[in-house]
Amino acid sequence: MTKKNRKKSRQTASKRTKALVKAKFSVGSQVVVKQGTSDPDFPDIPLGGWVGTIRRVDAKKSPPIYLIEWNHDTLASIHPVIRKRCERDGLEFESMWLGENEIELYRGQAVAIEQPTDITPKPLSLNNQDDRIRIIMGLTSDDPIPDVEEATLLTYHQYLIENLVFPFDAEYLEETEDGYITYPVQVLRLLDPDEFDNDDFYGLLCEAREERCKLYIPLCEVEVKRKDPKYQLLSDYSYWFSNWQ
Repeated sequence: MTKKNRKKSRQTASKRTKALVKAKFSVGSQVVVKQGTSDPDFPDIPLGGWVGTIRRVDAKKSPPIYLIEWNHDTLASIHPVIRKRCERDGLEFESMWLGENEIELYRGQAVAIEQPTDITPKPLSLNNQDDRIRIIMGLTSDDPIPDVEEATLLTYHQYLIENLVFPFDAEYLEETEDGYITYPVQVLRLLDPDEFDNDDFYGLLCEAREERCKLYIPLCEVEVKRKDPKYQLLSDYSYWFSNWQ
């Protein structure tokens, strides 16, 4: 199985003195993937029966490898989890590099597209920020990060209530006409979603104290020092809220 990044056309340089292997197929040839062939990036996804047109040939490899652009019928028939994974990992969905021993000439014959029988998402990692958000939302690695909306905010609210310890000292980053200013606050609690009018959609709000003043401020604008145990909880929420509105 030849594994090659689908999105990048750059290939590993070979010595000029190395003789090129004669390629069995040429640009423009229509080919079909042999039964039993697996996706080079996702071993639980079979490719048998996929039909496409060769767009590039790399004869420096032995055996040669080919960039295949899948036809409309193939793209319409394959399992939707493949598109989700490609979007997640930044891979090209409409084409793929495969080896010469994995394909054969397509002559218009009827072919059956193999479908996955045991989809196995890769394990979620606590070291990955996107995965930590998926864990909070009860998702797998095959699922996209959900948008910020009422239901997902309620899920995140419950998670933070269970994992944040109040009160705690923090800094509040406030936007002004001249830019941002930062001042110390003590965060007292996280407000319940039904306690405030959130028409302007600031996300989750918290009650805080700045000297003698009580404030109601967006949680996404609360910061703690990197070494603080709460840093990851707060930065993950701000990352999600800022990028998936």
